[in-house]
Amino acid sequence: MKTFQLKIEENKDISHFFTLKTKVIARYFFEAKTREDLINIKKYSLEKKIPIFILGGGSNIAVLSGKLDYLVVKNNYLKLEIIDENEKEAKVLISSGYPVSLLIAKSIDKGLGGFEYHQGLPGTVGGAIYMNSKWTKPLTYFGDNLIEAFLVDKSSSLKKVNRDYFNFAYDYSILQKTKEIFVEGVFLLKKDKKEEIKKRANFALSYRKTTQPYGVATCGCFFQNPGGVSAGYLIDKSGLKGFKVGGFYVSQIHANFIVNDGSGKKEDLLKLLEIIKNKVKEKFNIQLEEEVVIM
Repeated sequence: MKTFQLKIEENKDISHFFTLKTKVIARYFFEAKTREDLINIKKYSLEKKIPIFILGGGSNIAVLSGKLDYLVVKNNYLKLEIIDENEKEAKVLISSGYPVSLLIAKSIDKGLGGFEYHQGLPGTVGGAIYMNSKWTKPLTYFGDNLIEAFLVDKSSSLKKVNRDYFNFAYDYSILQKTKEIFVEGVFLLKKDKKEEIKKRANFALSYRKTTQPYGVATCGCFFQNPGGVSAGYLIDKSGLKGFKVGGFYVSQIHANFIVNDGSGKKEDLLKLLEIIKNKVKEKFNIQLEEEVVIM
């Protein structure tokens, strides 16, 4: 591999990639557009001994350090291909950088159901698999329809794995432990009438918009639901809806969302998180754990 072919930028402002809208500078930055880019950038990171961080849609993450001392790879690898189909279903290969919103639009257009309840999810396929993103009405996980996948492992080799490899659980996939790069997945999708798929997608989006803050700077549900109990309910009943520290506040619509009003600082968010955890622990004797990755 000729490393000079990789266009790597230094000290790049990447704040606009994150849904929480905090100030973030990447020590090194690279935009991946192909499968080969993802393999080669992993090789490069190993050669240069620079830790790598794969960035998808920028949700479900709170960068508080101001600077990511990593080789940040913006995953813009886009590929969607039907590789096999019959009258009832289709196997579809989808790249990790594919935005979930665009994927759902394309799936509806092709009459393929399976992703529509994730309408409104502001991330990419890779991020949704990494976190095993969920929707509750009805309960569905993004990894439900995955059959097999291609990963870049720690040594930069491409390997093929089946669904069982991921050990999917609530807010979890094995990728969180192995730090392998999800490159492509093959999903089994059911054929259905476009109108029916679109109806389900619209229901999910409408429900999301009426029960969650929409169009503001958040990074999604901040805490995991402990033991099946809603973290939002616990925070709400602790009297914290609307509670504000500096530029960060607990949403009035859904208490498990923390909103940045545009002026939020690291210290504000850390203080707010401390207050939320302490209040919930005090009232319910439950220790909240973050769902959001904090860096």
